Amino acid sequence: MVRLGYRQRLSATYVLVVMISLLLITGCLTSAIHGHLVSRTDHELTTDAMLVAEVVRNMLVQTQSPAAIDLMADGLGAKTGLRVTVIAADGTVLGDSQGNPVSMENHGNRPEVLQAYRSGVGLITRYSVSLGSGLRYCAVPVTTSAGDVIGYVRVAASLAQVEQSSAAVRGFMLNAVGIAAIAGVALSLVLSKGISDPLKNMATAARAIARGDFSRKVRARSNDELGQLAEAFNHMARELEQSVGEISRQKNQMETILSAMADGVVAVDASQRILLVNQAACDMFGVRADQALNRHILEIVRNRDLADSLAIASAGSDDIRETTAQSPRALALRIHAAPISGASGSGVAGAVAVLQDVTDLRRLELVRQDFVSNVSHELRTPVTSIKGFADTLLDGAMEDGETLRRFLELIDREADRLAHIISDLLDLSRLECTNASMPLSPVMISDAAQRALEAVQSKAEGKSIQVLLQIPAELPAVQGDEPLIVQVLVNLLENAVKYTPDGGSIVVSASCVGATVRVDVADTGVGIPVEHLPRIFERFYRVDRARSRQLGGTGLGLSIVKHIVERHGGEAWASSVPGRGSTFSFTVPVWASSGHM
Repeated sequence: MVRLGYRQRLSATYVLVVMISLLLITGCLTSAIHGHLVSRTDHELTTDAMLVAEVVRNMLVQTQSPAAIDLMADGLGAKTGLRVTVIAADGTVLGDSQGNPVSMENHGNRPEVLQAYRSGVGLITRYSVSLGSGLRYCAVPVTTSAGDVIGYVRVAASLAQVEQSSAAVRGFMLNAVGIAAIAGVALSLVLSKGISDPLKNMATAARAIARGDFSRKVRARSNDELGQLAEAFNHMARELEQSVGEISRQKNQMETILSAMADGVVAVDASQRILLVNQAACDMFGVRADQALNRHILEIVRNRDLADSLAIASAGSDDIRETTAQSPRALALRIHAAPISGASGSGVAGAVAVLQDVTDLRRLELVRQDFVSNVSHELRTPVTSIKGFADTLLDGAMEDGETLRRFLELIDREADRLAHIISDLLDLSRLECTNASMPLSPVMISDAAQRALEAVQSKAEGKSIQVLLQIPAELPAVQGDEPLIVQVLVNLLENAVKYTPDGGSIVVSASCVGATVRVDVADTGVGIPVEHLPRIFERFYRVDRARSRQLGGTGLGLSIVKHIVERHGGEAWASSVPGRGSTFSFTVPVWASSGHM
């Protein structure tokens, strides 16, 4: 299919307008001339019919024979060139200039006769097959002097002359239309060029602007509307360049903000199709942004809570709730969804949801609850024991010297245990106070390990446990607080001695790994099941609570180790093989003369 250019279409429009106008004029003029000729024919027929009516009135009044009336009609028709018909009041044809009245049917119901009866003159046009043209009939009543209708006179004339005159006018006008169309084509091509060329320049400039080339300008060649349009186009290009630049800057800023946000952001339209999603939200649900855009939220995120929250926001209401996501990892999410207003504030165009990862917060809440519960339990046990022993003594058991001594020893032991728990809690509190300063100095791991060994030597010897120090002499000093480093090693060694069977062994080794020193405390104890390893450094966490309490543990030693190591900028972890032993490891940065924490 050939597509016409603007110039061709403009020329065709000119020609079409001219042709339609001329055709309308031709139709109106032809119709007017035809109507005028028919009206003139009607006037002549009416005059002739009235004259014939005057002629036949006496014959009808005298009731002359139909033959005489028919003879008179023939004579009048021959003289006037019209078809003359005389009709009785009851519709019987009495005479006709072109037919035999005897064989003609009753004319009382002819339209022109009925119209003449009602209004005095009846004018009707009927097509004549034999003549090949229309016939105009005019009927008038024949009345007596008293006004009684005694018959009708009908005259008819062919409209062939009228049709020929109308056809001549129509042919002349159509020729004029053809000439005007040819002239219009030539003139429109000239005129349309002056309009189409500036428009082509504007279209070329518009395509360049669409590609980002805002330097293209349209030259105004005149001061008319096209010149004003060119100036307006150039002004629009300048404003558009500024607007696009501002939108681009805002878009970049928004993308930077969204990509830097730790919270996820998801925006959908009114039909719940994703319009925008940042990287944080993609990471939360394990999807890619290019896969998510323009797709329904439930196709991408299999989370009914998020879909329901966005649906509520799309209905115009804010919604806040929490949900969980299981893929690619288990997360606790807080959803805050709000509606997006449409253009000019017209209704709601969609919704946006901010997804906050509260997994750590919920985990910390659980840890806090566990901590409060564990502290309460750990403190209640020695306090209950002390209270029970004291009540027993007050009830009379103190009279028995042996019982008194045994109960006092138990009270002393429980008090020591209570003091130990409180001391560990204070140590943890001090370590968690990140604002507190910590004096740093070069610490030799071999010296710290030796001091820690001295602290647990007696306990190890009591269980025939051999403790070996395998620390290279060339190991560099670490950057830390020596008493705290010693406490880490003491806690790890005490823990190893407690859970290593009699006759076992413990090895303390160290090595330099990059800018840190790694220390390993390995034992041949009972080991730790793998499912407990991720939580082994939590406060009051015990693999075997009954055995740990029996061995005198508070459940805080490893937690203190973790906090001290992290305060030094290191890391602590554990590995174990149940039944074969455990290895507790930590790293500490190598000493730097100007380093401070």
